Amino acid sequence: MHSTIRLSASCLLCAAAAVTAAQSVVKPTGNPPRFPEADKRLTDQVKPASNNWLLDANDDAERFRRLQIVASGTDIPMWEIGNRFEELHIAVTKGNWEMGVYHLEKMRDRMNTSGMKRPARTQNIEAMFFKSGAYQNMHDALTSKDASRMRAEFQNMRGVCMACHNAENVGFLNDSAVFKRTEAFPPPGR
Repeated sequence: MHSTIRLSASCLLCAAAAVTAAQSVVKPTGNPPRFPEADKRLTDQVKPASNNWLLDANDDAERFRRLQIVASGTDIPMWEIGNRFEELHIAVTKGNWEMGVYHLEKMRDRMNTSGMKRPARTQNIEAMFFKSGAYQNMHDALTSKDASRMRAEFQNMRGVCMACHNAENVGFLNDSAVFKRTEAFPPPGR
């Protein structure tokens, strides 16, 4: 039993040394910690600014306020959707329908998260992707394993994404690189 305790203590020391070594890669600037001036409510915190930005908050209401700020609106889920949209394009290009279904289902989850975070966007998300059949048609195309059907439904979904941006008054996003990179597919077999 004593050897187990010594081994566990040894493992803890190794872990602590690894953490210390990892932290030493970035040298401190020497600047004193302070809150950003943009959020005046942060200065109400009793404890001084530290890396414990959430735990040091005065109460749970302030912790939840901070988490809501960090979680953001639709920009972070849409960034993830854009990444998964490109992965879906790659899956369709390669005929990897399992990967396509995986990313499509994750896109669905993030769309619903976006609607939860910004309820005024829910109407277009649901109408344009789910109730119109765009999501289900893409899902069915993937599980059909029919390459030409997958490509056609992907292009349809791409158009729905761009139309949704227009409906949400953010049509300028349609000039994003993700839409340029996904505007066509290479010929089959390449």
